[in-house]
Amino acid sequence: MPMRGLKVPKREGESIRKSLVEENILVKGYKIERDEGFLYFPVKREVPGYDMVEMDFQESPSAPESLGRFGLKSFDIIGDIAVVDIPEELEDKKMEIASILLSRSSVHTVVGKTSRISGPLRTRTFEHLLGEEKTVTIHKEYGILFKVDIEHVYFNPRLSTERRRIAQKVSPGEVVIDMFCGVGPFSIMIAKHSQPKIIYAIDINARAIELLKDNIVLNKANRIIPILGDAGEEITHLECADRVIMNLPQNAFEFLPKALSHGRIIHYYCITSDIEKECQRIHSLSQNLGQNVHIMNLTTVKSYAPDMDMYRIDLSTA
Repeated sequence: MPMRGLKVPKREGESIRKSLVEENILVKGYKIERDEGFLYFPVKREVPGYDMVEMDFQESPSAPESLGRFGLKSFDIIGDIAVVDIPEELEDKKMEIASILLSRSSVHTVVGKTSRISGPLRTRTFEHLLGEEKTVTIHKEYGILFKVDIEHVYFNPRLSTERRRIAQKVSPGEVVIDMFCGVGPFSIMIAKHSQPKIIYAIDINARAIELLKDNIVLNKANRIIPILGDAGEEITHLECADRVIMNLPQNAFEFLPKALSHGRIIHYYCITSDIEKECQRIHSLSQNLGQNVHIMNLTTVKSYAPDMDMYRIDLSTA
């Protein structure tokens, strides 16, 4: 949602946030945006000494206060479907929790997670709790519409800001390879907000590619070529790219040799409790391959578990 944003250097972020809360200047219910060196707070008015910008802020799906008594701090909203992870000790309270979520005007369906993401297709199972019984919805972020089937395709609404960050890095005329594209959130964001020459969007999940094709039409996003197949094999048939996106944080390393040989800049995602060890693993791989690989940038994308984070490591092979 477009609104006024306060631009603050990251090093001042926490102190400014506290001041904005204390003075009732911060607009609640929206995510704090960020780029390489700055944070952007949605605010009600100007703050002397800081620049103001007009920008889109994404709603923050924080749990209603009425869920606080259950110890649930957050849930995901994908389109009009609320997805909640209910711990075993709250199993007898799940319908009450679902009822609270369904009371939100934007939610028409509530489902509970019943498995972890697994398999090469990156799918998980859900239990329908309340509302309309469905798994397909239309999700919106930064003016883009994504048709999503939560039961058959992986989609993470918490990466909306990260997708925009990557799109902002793409220069006009670039060739981009999205190795694990899903329904196309990275690819379509780039196609709509940047000016790439072409985007090759690869996924092994046939349902994901089917939905990607729908989303290309839905958003009038040209310059995207959907490719159904194994990314490690399909990338070998493509031209070398200016930029390769590897959003497969649990297993990206096994595909990294192919990406390094076909891309000038690699956006490599990983989940780890020891990022220095992961960087060393990449360095050792590059030495074994005889390639000169430079770590350009290291970004913490989001928290994954109490002792683990999701990172983006930007690599250059130039």
